[in-house]
Amino acid sequence: MSTPFEAPGPPVAPSSTCSLCGSVLMVDVDRCSVCGLYQTGGGRPNPFTGAALWILIGGIAVVYAITVLVVAVAR
Repeated sequence: MSTPFEAPGPPVAPSSTCSLCGSVLMVDVDRCSVCGLYQTGGGRPNPFTGAALWILIGGIAVVYAITVLVVAVAR
């Protein structure tokens, strides 16, 4: 006897991983369920690589640190 929360049918095998977050994607999925990145780009390269995100985060941290330093010196 099956429970009401059991999914009908056999489980779907994973086909690939997300290019942004690396989570496992199921077959015939156009969008990652974890980060929301569309996996079909029409042949365009994905601008949101892990390295680009870390560079962006580092740049924002540097700008924040300079701003805090300027405010501290101005007082």
